[in-house]
Amino acid sequence: MKLLIRHARIADPRSAFHRKTCDVLVHEGVIERIAGAGEISEKDAVVFASNCVVSPGWMDMRVNFREPGEEQKETISSGQDAAAAGGFTSVLLMPSVQPPVSSRGSVEYIRSLANGHVTEVFPAGTITDKREGKELAEIYDMQQGGAVMFTDDKRFLQNSGLMVRALQYAGNVNARLISYADDSYLSGANLANESGVTTSLGFKGSPAIAEVIAVERDLNLVRYSGQPLHFAGISSREAMEAIRIAKLEGLPVTAEVFIHHLLFDDSMLNDFDSTYKVKPPLRSMTDVEVLREGVIDGTIDVVSSDHAPQDIESKDVEFDYAAFGMSSIETVYSSLRMAFGDSLSESRLAEVLSIAPRSIAGVAVPTIDQGAKANLTVFHPDEKWTFNLKNSKSKGVNSPLFNRELPGVVAGVINGRYSVSR
Repeated sequence: MKLLIRHARIADPRSAFHRKTCDVLVHEGVIERIAGAGEISEKDAVVFASNCVVSPGWMDMRVNFREPGEEQKETISSGQDAAAAGGFTSVLLMPSVQPPVSSRGSVEYIRSLANGHVTEVFPAGTITDKREGKELAEIYDMQQGGAVMFTDDKRFLQNSGLMVRALQYAGNVNARLISYADDSYLSGANLANESGVTTSLGFKGSPAIAEVIAVERDLNLVRYSGQPLHFAGISSREAMEAIRIAKLEGLPVTAEVFIHHLLFDDSMLNDFDSTYKVKPPLRSMTDVEVLREGVIDGTIDVVSSDHAPQDIESKDVEFDYAAFGMSSIETVYSSLRMAFGDSLSESRLAEVLSIAPRSIAGVAVPTIDQGAKANLTVFHPDEKWTFNLKNSKSKGVNSPLFNRELPGVVAGVINGRYSVSR
């Protein structure tokens, strides 16, 4: 069928139609025609949305769909449904399942489970075998099987020699590595940010210096090896400033922030609500404000959900024993509206949610042009909606935004096929 998006404001800095209000006609997965608002009147077209914004389809660079191993928390299928509802036409799936994605066979298995959905899944493979930090995984074989990036997820590779060899090897085969910066000898098993707030609550603190030292170590290894590196989960002012300086120096580094670190600070722990137990921990409001500035000025390249769905048995327990993470992929756009209002331009939104994630991952970046494949996210910035367990597509029960009225509605996504979100 033909899909018509009426009176759509185009948000695509790479398109000649950027910032123009147009009608967009999609047929058989291709943008057949773009014309001035009100100029397309195809009688056999289904109106997909009206008076909205259209950007290249968004990509979430960090999701956990739990399959295989913990399907009661999320499956690849339910995760894809949640991603589409959140406006994402593709996701980068973390390899920390059971067993970890450390072989070509496991990459191909993940891809086979994800076929045929509007949201495309790009698997990430591990840097070290089984995420154990002892020896390199089969990076080249996994790449040949379809892995697009490599990471041990939220395990920092403490062995500097092994990390520099990973960078050098990745450079030889044009693979892309992600570092999660956290010196575990400093952060340990601590559950919250080290601050006056958490000390008064009796938490053992995880200091920001654990992140800063890890970032600076890896920046030095990038400087030594000359190979690119992507930093995920930057949560502190000091770490972001180190990356800013490295970028000014010309080092080939990029950085990503998780959506909750732009919205919440460590004062959310006052009620010991385990929903806010995340890794890295929520930092101070000063950190939150600086990270927001980094998103706007480009020091931070990507905003991701860090979608980490949990079941009730994993979260509805004492804070010490609760699992880390939030179910967040369906509310990324609303969270950005809450964090930034109108201060985050639609051009910058397209950069951090679509263009930069795909460029860093090395996958094709869609554009909004006549004759191009239709890979689109359609949204309404000024509309509101209420998110709850009933309308959530994810199995995760651990969202801090349940039963709240949220700004910004994702109308749907188009990527070969289409999905209407709300």
